[in-house]
Amino acid sequence: MKLLQRSVYRMLIAGIATPMAFAQMAPAPHYRPPNPDAPVVRVDGRSRGPDDAMVTLTVLAPEHVGLTTKEQPSLFWYQSKAVKTDFELTITEAKAVLPVLDLKLNSPQTDGIQRLWLGDHGIKLKEGTEYRWTVEIVIDPVNPSRNVVASGVIKRVPPPTALAKRLQGAPASDLPFIYADEGIWYDSMEALSDLIDKQPADKALHEERGMFFMQARLPEAARFEMKMAGEEVSSRLK
Repeated sequence: MKLLQRSVYRMLIAGIATPMAFAQMAPAPHYRPPNPDAPVVRVDGRSRGPDDAMVTLTVLAPEHVGLTTKEQPSLFWYQSKAVKTDFELTITEAKAVLPVLDLKLNSPQTDGIQRLWLGDHGIKLKEGTEYRWTVEIVIDPVNPSRNVVASGVIKRVPPPTALAKRLQGAPASDLPFIYADEGIWYDSMEALSDLIDKQPADKALHEERGMFFMQARLPEAARFEMKMAGEEVSSRLK
């Protein structure tokens, strides 16, 4: 990362620079929100874990309703610390009585970026429907107020004509940029993460994902990715 870009990155984390200013400079997918004035729907979680250490849980989604063109997209979240406790992930459709998916799992054994493939669970999203997805670290089953909960909203839309044309013949390395430019957050995130899964040691890809997170105001996940990329982050901002 160039010196000027690194400087803006640190200012962005500190709340001095804006995500747009950084996106215009950084060699990362530039996410263009479909509706910049959309209401905030994302909920971030933070609480003390079973060993009394602070645990942060964040769904890796924009603050507003994020879009996907896929029937079975992946969902991603960030967990700041591995904890030995139960973990729940639910997906609910607006006004529905029962959840679309209700998973009770062991909490991820590592910190960092976590992923769930909806295809692994036979879940198919309907076009035009909003779904709230929630991740929860169950610290105290008796006292749910102690649990760490985060959630976001996803909506499946038909691929716009312009997007379909741009995707034709595009290499995998271009997909995160194309989807982000067309305002399709979840597909951009998935395409970039697919590249990282294939090349986990590629520091440039981790740097791209860290800068992508900053555009959605996900600073803690961004800090994690920049460390994976070998970038130093000021101790004042940790």
